[in-house]
Amino acid sequence: MHDLIRSWIRTAVPAGVGGLAAWLGTKGLDVDPADALAVGAGVASAATVVYQAIVSTLQRRWPVVGVLLGSTKSPTYTTQPERYHPGTHAGNDLYGL
Repeated sequence: MHDLIRSWIRTAVPAGVGGLAAWLGTKGLDVDPADALAVGAGVASAATVVYQAIVSTLQRRWPVVGVLLGSTKSPTYTTQPERYHPGTHAGNDLYGL
């Protein structure tokens, strides 16, 4: 799997868990409709950060736990100056794309 896609998955899974936690966390609460969005966003943000931190920490000790982030393999990032960077001209035209 490409590292970019892997990084998207490992970001989306905790966000989904945070959203689910917010939805479940607000069930049964009597929240003023004007404050419901703020409460939901706060719970979702907090749950996402806590989930990501816990699973990432556990993955360092037990790599199989990474499946809870969508992939047991962490993406690798390299710095290669010859790679394309948006905003730079590589000397190639757009013909043949």
